Amino acid sequence: MNMKTIYYFSGTGNTLYLAKFLKDNCSYNLVNIAEVLDKNIKIEGEVGFLFPIYAMGIPKLVEKFIKNIEIGDAKYIFAIATCGGSGYGIPFQQINNILKNKSTKLNYSEYCHMPDNYLKLFKPLSESDAKIDLEKSSSKMKLISKNISNQQNSYNKSHIILYPIFLLIYKFWRLGLKRTHKSFEVSKEKCITCKICEKVCPVDNIKLENEIPSWQNSCEECLACVNLCPTIAISCGKKSKHNMRYKNPYILVTELIKQKSGS
Repeated sequence: MNMKTIYYFSGTGNTLYLAKFLKDNCSYNLVNIAEVLDKNIKIEGEVGFLFPIYAMGIPKLVEKFIKNIEIGDAKYIFAIATCGGSGYGIPFQQINNILKNKSTKLNYSEYCHMPDNYLKLFKPLSESDAKIDLEKSSSKMKLISKNISNQQNSYNKSHIILYPIFLLIYKFWRLGLKRTHKSFEVSKEKCITCKICEKVCPVDNIKLENEIPSWQNSCEECLACVNLCPTIAISCGKKSKHNMRYKNPYILVTELIKQKSGS
C-alpha cells in the first residue's frame, strides 16, 4: 500500500485547517513537524510539506526538518505554503535547494491564501470576516486537493526579478529572530497562569517563571502564544497592543495543544 503523509507546521490553525481538508479529501496521514523535529524520518510514498510563509520564506523549524529527513522511496513530493498575501516568496526554491542535495526535488508546489495572523504588522480579521475570507479560499483548496490526487507536476517559481529582494527580506528576518524574545510583554494583571502559551509553543521556548511566561531565545515567531492567550495578556510590539487576536475559526485551541503533545 502506498504511504501518504503530510508533514505540517501550524501556529494559529490556518495550515492545520488546510492539512485536515487534504486528509479528509485525499486520505493523507498528518504528522506535526514540531513533534518529529529531532527524530530520524525517512520519507516514503506520497509526501507533502505544509507550512505558513514567514517573511517570504519557510519557517526555521521547517527548514531544519527538511534538512534532517532521509529520502526513501518517495514517489511524489509536494509543498503547499499558506499565506496572508497574494502568494509570493521563495519557499519552494528554498525547499528545492535543500532537496537538491538529497538528489530529488518537488513535483508540485502551490500557495493557498489564509487570513493574516502576523500581529506585529497587521490587525487580524474578526471571526466572522475570517470565515468569509476562508470561504473565498475554498475553491483553491479544492484545486490543490484535485492536483495532488492526480499527482500533477507543477512547480511554482518565484519572480526572477523579485527573488533577490525576497531573499534579502528573509535573511533580515532570520537575523531578527535572535532578538524576537525581547519583544514579548505580559500584563501581570491579565495573566491567569493558564499555561496555554507554554503548551502551544512548537519549540518549547516558553517557560513559566514565578507563574508568568518567559521567552527563551529559540522563538519561531509563529505568535501562537500571543494570538491564543485567552485574556489577551501577551503583546509583541506596539502594533499588537489592541484587543484583536487571531485563531482559525474552525480550529480549536485544544487541537493546537493536542498537535503539540502528539495525542
